[in-house]
Amino acid sequence: MNTHEVIAVTSRSFCKNMTLVEELKTRYAKIILNETGKTLVGHDLINFLSKADKAIVGIEDMSAEHLVQMPNLKVISKYGVGLNNIDLGYCKSHNIKLGFIPGVNKQSVAELALTLILISLRKIHTNHAEILKGEWPQVKGLELRGKKIGILGFGNIGQTLAKLLSIFECEINFFDQKVFTENELLDICASNSLNLDDLRQKNLSDVLTESDIISIHLPLNEETENIINAQAFECLKKSVVIVNTARGGIVQEQDMAQFLLNHPDSFAAFDVFIDEPVQDKTLFNLDNFFGTSHRSSLTHEGINAMGMAAITGLDDNMEIK
Repeated sequence: MNTHEVIAVTSRSFCKNMTLVEELKTRYAKIILNETGKTLVGHDLINFLSKADKAIVGIEDMSAEHLVQMPNLKVISKYGVGLNNIDLGYCKSHNIKLGFIPGVNKQSVAELALTLILISLRKIHTNHAEILKGEWPQVKGLELRGKKIGILGFGNIGQTLAKLLSIFECEINFFDQKVFTENELLDICASNSLNLDDLRQKNLSDVLTESDIISIHLPLNEETENIINAQAFECLKKSVVIVNTARGGIVQEQDMAQFLLNHPDSFAAFDVFIDEPVQDKTLFNLDNFFGTSHRSSLTHEGINAMGMAAITGLDDNMEIK
């Protein structure tokens, strides 16, 4: 057991999971848990991590402004998959190592993306409340079978979603900043029971223009921030379904609200937002929008997988290149 290093855990869901906490305690003697029930920000975050040698973090802001005030920190291990909240440049220049295993929650996120797609097509998001009010609406929906799906970001989660979609006989076009070779696509198809004839990599404009359904799985960075904006919305079908389980900030929310308002046959279902918790309810007041509270990875299986990966990353980590 490690008895000399201080391990701090900022993530609320990790700290509430006794299985993960007990596992951490078998490996480290000095542990500090965030038991406030809140996401730590600003001075609270800095004070919490000021004495930590290693940290397990979730969505907290690990910017240079904060990291410079954490002089003891030698390792950041990520609980989850996105790294947009960690200043990797600062970590590299100050020799802070990163514990990170990509794709640990891919099944959980892909399953919610599929759920949101089906909700969007069948328009069932308000049905329960309507029945409670004594109504019995018979609204027609659409089948998923045979639709053209555009997947933005074809990493672990995008590929897993493609696998889940395979039984629906969909045509899948994807956009990714990485250009995949035919051999790489053949390997992906073999690993995910996909037919190469139903899978095509295309540029962003073509994917946006041709898709009946768009599911977003891009990282949030300088190149993807607001990549779906007013100009992009002009390319979309007027009945398009847009699903986002990636990160808030990839879609310009005001532009999307205007698009949904102007095109009532369109639909959007989002799990992530630029500001969380959401304060501006403009989107939520639209009939053709459905939102969830950033819970795509919140399955028992997904949390355990992320937690064990984060614990492993405290010691099994890498220098940032």
